[in-house]
Amino acid sequence: MSADEFLKVQRDIEDAQVPRRAHPKGWEPGVDTAAGVVTVQGDENPPQDWSHILWNLGLDPQAWEVDDSQPVQVRSWDNHEKRLFYYRAVVRPKQTGDRVDVERLIKEIKRRKPPAPKQPLEERALVVCLADWQAGKGDHGGVEQLIGRLLALKAAVPARVRELARVGRPVSQIVVSGMGDMVESCDGHYAQQTFGVELDRRQQVKLVRRMLVEMLADWAKLPARMVVLAVPGNHGENRKNGRSYTTFDDNADLEVFEQAAEILRANPDAYQHVSFVIPEGDMTVTLDVCGTIVTWAHGHQFGGSGLPLAKARSWWQGKMAAMHPAGDSSILVYGHWHHAQLLQDGPRTIMGCPSNDGGSRWFEEQGGNKTACGTLTFVCEGGGWGDLAIL
Repeated sequence: MSADEFLKVQRDIEDAQVPRRAHPKGWEPGVDTAAGVVTVQGDENPPQDWSHILWNLGLDPQAWEVDDSQPVQVRSWDNHEKRLFYYRAVVRPKQTGDRVDVERLIKEIKRRKPPAPKQPLEERALVVCLADWQAGKGDHGGVEQLIGRLLALKAAVPARVRELARVGRPVSQIVVSGMGDMVESCDGHYAQQTFGVELDRRQQVKLVRRMLVEMLADWAKLPARMVVLAVPGNHGENRKNGRSYTTFDDNADLEVFEQAAEILRANPDAYQHVSFVIPEGDMTVTLDVCGTIVTWAHGHQFGGSGLPLAKARSWWQGKMAAMHPAGDSSILVYGHWHHAQLLQDGPRTIMGCPSNDGGSRWFEEQGGNKTACGTLTFVCEGGGWGDLAIL
């Protein structure tokens, strides 16, 4: 057996990407008799004989015709390979001498029963964002108070699932995202860090691993599939003289989730409904969550100046230009800055996570405020999101 078998990264789900369009939106070839239009793709000149086009689209030319009294709309479109032309005409039933019995139609319409209301969407996911625990940090109650907050979170997630079910919004999936900075580390991030930590690195990893496995094992009892993912943060890096010196993937934030995956994988009968996504060669994860494409990133890779939301927006625009999977998402979730923030930018939404870290005296002395602890959660369904709550 080769070493690759033991070094293989567990990734049960690949990044989601929006398929590239074959036609311009709203100009897909076809016929819509209810709207009275027919759309075709052609060359630089519009069609002269529509009868064969109607026949190919399933309409009888003896019963349907293009209204010659109405103009034909034209649209050109560049699909990055060549320029395409689209034409839209008004289509109508051919006029006959028979008159419509209006009274009969009205009576028939009155007899029709209204359609049954649509059933609630079955595919609905609760997203739980575990951000910036920084386990081992000594500020503001340190490890003891962190454990108290995490045990409260362990109970709060099942309570939130039950609450959503009571209001008619049961979830079929739970997505747990590790947003990075799960450990504090011991050196290389700010002055006095080594003196201030309460746990060494091994103890930090042990605490996060055991707490994470306890949470996942408990939440896996809920009647829902579970997807668990992680992205690397700056506190998880191996640092020398304040700089990361190994690789992007050599990160404690990925390490603890990889360990949790191996622990749960040892009992496939109990946890076969739990999938893990550990990135390799990328610092982000992008998934289709019940029809909504979501990207997770820690946020320390956002460059530029300004407030965190502005940095996130600029970074995201770069990913769109690069046609990276993150550029196809409609939601970007980040951590790193420890404060809950939200920006709706057209059809896209940026969410900043609060942290479960009790705060940083170093940050406060530089003029920053104390952190309001909590865990960001929201619901995805049918291409959108809602039900945002901080637990």
